[in-house]
Amino acid sequence: MKLSDIKGVGPKRIELFRQLHIETLSDLLRFYPKEYLDYTTVTQIRDAVENQPVSLRVTVLSDPTVFYYRGKSTVSVRIADASGKATIKWINQPYRAQQIHAGETLYVNGKANRKRGVVFFNPQIGREDPGIIPVYPTVKGLTQKIIRDTVAAALSVCAIPETLPLEWPERFGLTPAAEAIRTIHQPTRITDLALAKKRLSFEEALLYFLNVASAKADHRLHNGFAFSTAGSLESFLRELLFAPTDAQLRVMREVESDLCSSIPMNRLVQGDVGSGKTLIAQYALSVAVRNHKQGVLLAPTSILAEQHYATLRRMFPNACLYTGSLNRQEREQALSEIRSGKAEVIVGTHALFSDPVRFCDLGLVVTDEQHRFGVMQRGKMEAKGIRPDVLVMSATPIPRTLALLLYSDLDLSVIDELPHGRKPIKTYFVPQNRREAMYRHLAEQTQQGERSYIVCPLIEATEGYEGLSVEEISAELSKLLPEVRFAVLHGQMHDDEKRRIMEDFRAGNVTMLISTTVIEVGVDVPEATAMVIEGCDHFGLATLHQLRGRVGRGDRQSYCYLLCDHPSAAARERIETMVLTNDGFAIAQKDLMMRGMGDLFGVRQSGEGELSDSVLQCPTEVLELAKEACDEVMRTPNALYNDLIREAQARYRFTGQIAHN
Repeated sequence: MKLSDIKGVGPKRIELFRQLHIETLSDLLRFYPKEYLDYTTVTQIRDAVENQPVSLRVTVLSDPTVFYYRGKSTVSVRIADASGKATIKWINQPYRAQQIHAGETLYVNGKANRKRGVVFFNPQIGREDPGIIPVYPTVKGLTQKIIRDTVAAALSVCAIPETLPLEWPERFGLTPAAEAIRTIHQPTRITDLALAKKRLSFEEALLYFLNVASAKADHRLHNGFAFSTAGSLESFLRELLFAPTDAQLRVMREVESDLCSSIPMNRLVQGDVGSGKTLIAQYALSVAVRNHKQGVLLAPTSILAEQHYATLRRMFPNACLYTGSLNRQEREQALSEIRSGKAEVIVGTHALFSDPVRFCDLGLVVTDEQHRFGVMQRGKMEAKGIRPDVLVMSATPIPRTLALLLYSDLDLSVIDELPHGRKPIKTYFVPQNRREAMYRHLAEQTQQGERSYIVCPLIEATEGYEGLSVEEISAELSKLLPEVRFAVLHGQMHDDEKRRIMEDFRAGNVTMLISTTVIEVGVDVPEATAMVIEGCDHFGLATLHQLRGRVGRGDRQSYCYLLCDHPSAAARERIETMVLTNDGFAIAQKDLMMRGMGDLFGVRQSGEGELSDSVLQCPTEVLELAKEACDEVMRTPNALYNDLIREAQARYRFTGQIAHN
């Protein structure tokens, strides 16, 4: 059925729904809420945990007041319940002042900020107990009420068929499809919602695994280029000025075995920050060049691409750089060298996916920080050659079981050893009364040629988060330490400016770099021995560990200092984990336990061919059940299983031909 079959959904709304990739009622019912406002459990103000969503039933103590600062409005309202008082604040929502009156009762859903009293910023409110309210992703012009009403109408007219084999729900402990979809849109109890999510996550994971298995089977049906690797590794090692670790040697041999096979390589190299994955990429690229093939190294940021280029051009004189920040003349020259084959090794960012980029003879694609590139993006690059070998690398540690589940289309190599001479980074939580002394100590260290990163969660001052921005820390430290050469770096700067600042930091012209997480991935300055993370409670474990990995890259002892006011219980647990271990895989396991798999990746993936949030947030045991079901489908030919395979291929836009005949 079409959306237009629903009363009240005309051409304008159809176009708005289309922006959310919703064309049919089936699409709409598979368009799941991103979160829920749960008013069924009321929390007292005194029990509201910092930065955790809660629902309150409160009395409004006074009429709202409105303040304006730097062109932004703040509506402020005092509220209370039997346990205490709090404040509600809405930023840039001046109309709220007309909606609330002293003496009325409100239901409030939001997160508590306890830095100065108890404040709820931009909460949701209601005047009657609304139960559990779904909140959907949306676009301008399409309100939550419109989506909810349209979904309710669709549920009333649509018959929802069972999409899995009839015996599977009981076998795997799953709710039937119709019940799960109704519950996910109109839950009445949180326990029912958990069961519905399990069912739908299982199905999403199953289809993802089936698509991956189909792609892998198709991949192995076609021959690629078999590289000649005789003597390659020995020659490569002779040119090195250091001895690789045993783990690096093992992985290089695994890569070499793939390269000399006629089946195209499809390998993931996973290693902790600083474990030396780049050496593996250099070896693979050297084999490609020796075989007169072009090799590409994809990096997620211009800073990382330029750093890789600076390293690789010493080994490959005919390397070239291609990023979005090149001027027209530089871009045209790079495109010409890539097309002609003069450029043997090409280093670049997402700009390499663009149509103007044509390769002469692409034989190898290396993707650094693979979780920042989606499946479809990597596919676009592979399509620019004739079945090139693919090597993807990740410094985001994932427990091995999950890596095998999520990357079952890839062969897995793990570098589980740090380079010789690296010292574990010493990590400390710094209380506020020792903060100034810490900074003065770091200033003294800069006189010895050492450098420091200072990372902040915000670029500019933001109400409710005082002292956590790059601008505020820069102003404060410039007064406290006038003798230190500071620079500021963040993502809103132009690439040329970021490049200049990083060069000054590498050269020692800047000794303290105050930055956002733009330096999280790949930045390598051996003289940097201290990492300060202000507002560390704003970052997840994976990000904290990645940031810490920017130091400790030389032979000097390095340190990481974690700072925050009034950390919550969860933040204290993250801080304790960072202090106790440098093991990225142990940290990843802890992160998985604390926050779920989605945050382990650092970013959400979305779009065609990507992991959905429901898969990313899926419990490990449900993933394992879905993988078990996938394996059964792939090895057992029957009509129903063929339908599942085709649905998976259609869902993820796989164009291969794999299905049981």
